[in-house]
Amino acid sequence: MSRSRNETTTSIRKLIIFHHSSGKSVRNIAKLVNLSHSTVQYVIKRFKEENRIENKVRKDRPVKLTECDQRFIIRKFVKNPRLSALKVSAEFNENFSTPISPETVRRVLRAAGLNGRSVSRKLFVSAKNRKLMLSFAK
Repeated sequence: MSRSRNETTTSIRKLIIFHHSSGKSVRNIAKLVNLSHSTVQYVIKRFKEENRIENKVRKDRPVKLTECDQRFIIRKFVKNPRLSALKVSAEFNENFSTPISPETVRRVLRAAGLNGRSVSRKLFVSAKNRKLMLSFAK
């Protein structure tokens, strides 16, 4: 079976434990509840070791941006370092359904090691001035 990111519900876990206590094999239980045998095995193992079915309590707020979203932001700045966080957040909000603030963009860039850099402007030196500068240096 392909890897699924959603969690098994508590009721399904209780069902797995019920079938396991009644003596059914892991693979039979997996077919009954329509999960992979490794998932069923993990639920049983955790029940035996920690005597719990529920998830542990999560402490932090869930992450708003996915890895793909973060790469999008970083790619924008690598292509054009002169962009402001405000412009990138506006462009992100147009392209993606998750609205983000400019501070979120800055946070992603800091985590990637791109701390508030801006490209310094090179002064345009015409051919005539270049010759004058060389003659002066020589």
